[in-house]
Amino acid sequence: MWTTWKSIFASTLALGTMLAPGVSFAQTPVDAPAGAYIPPQAEHAITEVKVPKLLNKQMKNQRVTRGPIHPNYKMHVTYDSQNHIINGKLSVTFTNNTGVRLNDVYFNLWGNAANFRTNGGGMDVKNVKVNGKAANHHLQETALHIDATLPKNRKSTVSMDFTVHVPKGQDRFGWDGDTVSLGNWFPILAVYDDEGWNVDPYFPYGESFYSLTSNFDVTVTTDKKQVIAATGTEIGKPKLKGNLATHRYIAKQVRDFAMEMNPNYKIISTTVNKVKVNVYYAEEHAKFSQDLLQSGVDSIKLFSEKFGAYPWPELDVVSMKGWFGGMEYPQLVMISLRDNATPAWVRSVNAHEIGHQWFYGIIGNNEYDEAWLDESFATFAAALYDNELDQLTAEPVPGFHLSHPISYFTAYGQEGISAYYDTVYDYGARTLNDLRKLLGDKQFYASMQAYYKQKKFGITTTKDFIRIMEQTSGRDLDKFFAEHYVFVSDQE
Repeated sequence: MWTTWKSIFASTLALGTMLAPGVSFAQTPVDAPAGAYIPPQAEHAITEVKVPKLLNKQMKNQRVTRGPIHPNYKMHVTYDSQNHIINGKLSVTFTNNTGVRLNDVYFNLWGNAANFRTNGGGMDVKNVKVNGKAANHHLQETALHIDATLPKNRKSTVSMDFTVHVPKGQDRFGWDGDTVSLGNWFPILAVYDDEGWNVDPYFPYGESFYSLTSNFDVTVTTDKKQVIAATGTEIGKPKLKGNLATHRYIAKQVRDFAMEMNPNYKIISTTVNKVKVNVYYAEEHAKFSQDLLQSGVDSIKLFSEKFGAYPWPELDVVSMKGWFGGMEYPQLVMISLRDNATPAWVRSVNAHEIGHQWFYGIIGNNEYDEAWLDESFATFAAALYDNELDQLTAEPVPGFHLSHPISYFTAYGQEGISAYYDTVYDYGARTLNDLRKLLGDKQFYASMQAYYKQKKFGITTTKDFIRIMEQTSGRDLDKFFAEHYVFVSDQE
């Protein structure tokens, strides 16, 4: 995610509000050109979800394998564009590879976060089944707990009916005028690792998402006039019935599924490296369409060369009104365009979001615990695209580490949120550039390509990144990372 946070926090810090963890605050929407995601109304922005202690307890005496693996989602959904309601059926089949018998399973329902509910949004589920049998379940904020017996090394299927009320607002999840943005809109399987089930709270100032690479088969029925951009590839032509159209999308080896709808969208496309790049734009944003297309092409070429090949057949770039700059999903990026946006700004923001296709999309991470592993890397990628690596000179924020989890930053209220952006975006990108200068371009990018190959479609950690950079460069980098406030101990 990319927006300009310095102007944001010049305003928010002027409010003089300091918060303890779990306390919410109100904020007036502010102008955000390009730097970090911030919600339009943050009345419940910093809240902690109350979940069973075992979910966040480190399992010191038991090492488990991260899972469940190979989730395969099937969804049939209908979007009512008049009432902004989605009704859907979901099933997901997966294998319990964790090495332990699991007695429950969790899903994250991000659309149920408080700031979405404030704007008329929310999610609910019913008819929950595990392997065809009705299962007790409990929904608390964004965490859906389901009683289930999941034997080791066995496949299981969880199914449910779900209802989504799409909130009103210009956001990654919301509707405004003719535009419908569906990011983080469906129940998604949580990840089980050494911490147990990961159901950390929704973080509206950035990302708190963490999911494993999956396959999706999604059927969507809505008004036939809607033009839809989506993760994956549309299969065949829409099936028409009266005023409705049914679309089917297949997405393979992605860790999320997003859509953007607008009946007024026009589409321009081209191909680079056998990847089809599509730009969806309304007439009001036509002046930026070529900037989005060209920066999409150039970003895929550059990042494929420097980091590793873009692995999917398509990339959709969608334009929308808004203030937050951009938001990334696998094979789809949302570019939020303000009235005073410039072509250079648009290209740079697009490069940042496309950088996330590598760092979060291909190489996944726990964005709540180790936000720097995607935001720092995407910020570095945008600077590489802009030919502005030498401008990455940010200083560290005293008391804050790159490897600190989001909960550490939010414990300091607005001061901590400001530090989050200073640290994770600017100082993190500077750290990667310092590493490039230390190793030299040839070795740095060779190491980055090795990192890509080893962690492609998997989950990375700070420890993984340090290990791979040391092994491939033949250098002891302990001093470098310590001097740049990257500590594996923050994650253990």
